[in-house]
Amino acid sequence: MMTPAGRIVVVLLLSAIVGGCQSAPPQPLMQPLASEGGEFGYRDRDLDAERVEVTYVGPRFRDTYGDDTSTEATAARDQAYDLALWRAAQIAKERGHPSFAVIQERRDVDNNTTVERSYGFPYPYGYRRPWGPWPYYDYDDYSVRSWSRATVTLVVDLTPAAGAETFDTAVTEERLRHRYLGAKWPPA
Repeated sequence: MMTPAGRIVVVLLLSAIVGGCQSAPPQPLMQPLASEGGEFGYRDRDLDAERVEVTYVGPRFRDTYGDDTSTEATAARDQAYDLALWRAAQIAKERGHPSFAVIQERRDVDNNTTVERSYGFPYPYGYRRPWGPWPYYDYDDYSVRSWSRATVTLVVDLTPAAGAETFDTAVTEERLRHRYLGAKWPPA
């Protein structure tokens, strides 16, 4: 039987352990890249009076296969494009332009794959491969982890030429605001 003081110690110890496991609070996806503690977000810079470069760097995500053609990478690239386009529409709206055109774009997914090895000790979620002659089998334990991040850069013309493929500023801003307003990373 445990004393009341012992129970309090156990409860405090468990609270400290659980509290230490909590991650950082979710951050809004649409935020300036330079914001405090932000690893993702947008940045923009004026190239001249009519052109703006908008870049959106997406959050780092676990990529199952570690290549830029995976489902996760495609979804992250599309989301980063949408958020960069939303920022371009916000800029056009702030400056009073009814439409804008994307005259150049770049969509990238950067992959970072690490292989962690451990010799002679079991490794959770790792792969085991026997090596050495029988009966002296030993095991090479290793685990592969792949992380990726999507980055989209758009060069936007705020006064597009006649006949150019344009985006309606109000419609684009409303559509993307409706879709991504309140979106956070990591998702709940």
